[in-house]
Amino acid sequence: MEKIEKQGTKYPLKRIIIIVLLSLALITVIIGGLYHLYLIFLRKQVIREITIESGSPIMLSSFFTADAPNTNFVTDISAIDTTIPGTHTLQVKTGKYYVETIEDVTLNIVDTTPPTGTAIPQLIYWDEVPKAEDIVTDVRDLASVTIEYLEPMEATLVSGEREYSVKITDAYGNETIVNVPFTIIYDSQAPVISGAKNFESFIGDTILYRDGIEITDNYDQNPVLTIDNSAVNTMEEGVYPVVYTATDEHGNTSSVTIKLTVRVMPERYYDPEELYAMAREIIDENNICDESMSDMEITVRIFDWVSRNMWYISRSDRVDWTAGAYDGLTTLRGDCYNFMAVARAMLGAMGIESITIDRYPTVPSTHFWNLVNIDGLWYHCDACVFLNMTDITFYALKTDAELKPGHSSYDHDTLPEGIVLATESVQDRIDFKNLTVK
Repeated sequence: MEKIEKQGTKYPLKRIIIIVLLSLALITVIIGGLYHLYLIFLRKQVIREITIESGSPIMLSSFFTADAPNTNFVTDISAIDTTIPGTHTLQVKTGKYYVETIEDVTLNIVDTTPPTGTAIPQLIYWDEVPKAEDIVTDVRDLASVTIEYLEPMEATLVSGEREYSVKITDAYGNETIVNVPFTIIYDSQAPVISGAKNFESFIGDTILYRDGIEITDNYDQNPVLTIDNSAVNTMEEGVYPVVYTATDEHGNTSSVTIKLTVRVMPERYYDPEELYAMAREIIDENNICDESMSDMEITVRIFDWVSRNMWYISRSDRVDWTAGAYDGLTTLRGDCYNFMAVARAMLGAMGIESITIDRYPTVPSTHFWNLVNIDGLWYHCDACVFLNMTDITFYALKTDAELKPGHSSYDHDTLPEGIVLATESVQDRIDFKNLTVK
């Protein structure tokens, strides 16, 4: 009996040990299986390859499903320039409950976005085809771009309203077409020569032919001016032609011919610019006129003032109009020659051209007055007429037909070449009481 009992206690212990070991093994298998299943689950949450547009941010969530726990980048993505297309291999991590996995994933960066640009409407001349890159603005793309006309442009264009297409292409082949409106002008307009007028010089003087000359053109910023003074003899008295010719880069030309009078300097001669300055002081001090007025109104007011404020004396030094102007401006006295010369100086001070006219034939005596240029037409003006008028003591802006026979007859052949006499009366436009012109 005793032996049997010992054996009975021995066998249950072994069983217990075996059961425990089997249980541990089973638990290990179960845990291993659960671990493996969870690892498979984690790996399934990883998205192995994604594609993003260049310039887009790299989002961690893009590499995992919504069920992936505790996700992280293993790779330092800060070194990746997403503006440059390419393929990158990254490592990402996910896990929980002491189970985690690090997986390789692929990031594709692509550029499929076309560039953008805005047309710049063009107003050009027919022979100045602009570069394609100069007619679009606000060009935007992450990559470098090329800008070219969709179709080759001719060296010269047909005038009118047109539309030309520009193609903007980035480095990855994406392209955008921008249609640009063109207004094309054909240049047939010649340059304009301003400031060329008859002038005088004295024997032996250096002549500044370009002084006061201005050339403008609707297209060419620097038209070429040539001056033909080959007929001028500066050492001999005479009236000589000088031809000014302006040419733009399209070959359009214009010419102006003026007369240069070369003469011996009078014993009394005054620089016209000095006389204009003296006249301007009188104009300003007496509020005679200003630049806000039309040339016609300025002329009327000057001749009214001279006729009313100069004292007539029957003598003058007629050696030169400048001497007559000087004497008249400094004394406000003189005869018709001084009246004429003072008016001429005042007109010059206001930028209005005039010349001297004298009576022909000289019956009953010599007489002088002004021929004044208003917008290219020349009018007779006389501050010293002595007609039996009630209020008006001067001529203003008269045509040839309106001159009094005998009083203002003259030799038309003595007029400088190029003068166009006014033929249409403006007398009904002049308010002599208020000194205005309609």
